[in-house]
Amino acid sequence: MSAPITRRFPLARRLSRILIIIFTLTIFAGMTVIPFEMQADNAKIVTAVDGLWWAITTVTTVGYGDIVPVTTGGRVIGAILQLSGAVMFGTLVGTITVYLNQVQEDYEWKRVHEKLDRMEDGMTTLKHKTDFLIKNKDSNQEPPRRWRL
Repeated sequence: MSAPITRRFPLARRLSRILIIIFTLTIFAGMTVIPFEMQADNAKIVTAVDGLWWAITTVTTVGYGDIVPVTTGGRVIGAILQLSGAVMFGTLVGTITVYLNQVQEDYEWKRVHEKLDRMEDGMTTLKHKTDFLIKNKDSNQEPPRRWRL
């Protein structure tokens, strides 16, 4: 079902790729941090649900602070997740912005071309009317009179 939509809308294909990358990265980071954190004494990330919650809040740059990594490996994964989340969401916003600018520009060019077409039609109509008036003026003239003696 999504194939016809992505074929008609190239933006949907780009957005779906970006979202798949974000979701994959989030799930991967959330699961990867668990082995690092399970070893620590005061770890708050010990289950898969904790790892996913932490990864989602980190990738979206919300970072509530209720669950944070305490090991060096967990913090490195967190830093990578923060940076890649900012890049991915920036790419998402940039893609949408470029698409909206393209739609607006296409609309403006369409209006310019429609206006030019109307102007060309008006000029053609004026030319035909002018030609008609010139021909009728010449045909309505009386032939020159000659004086008879």
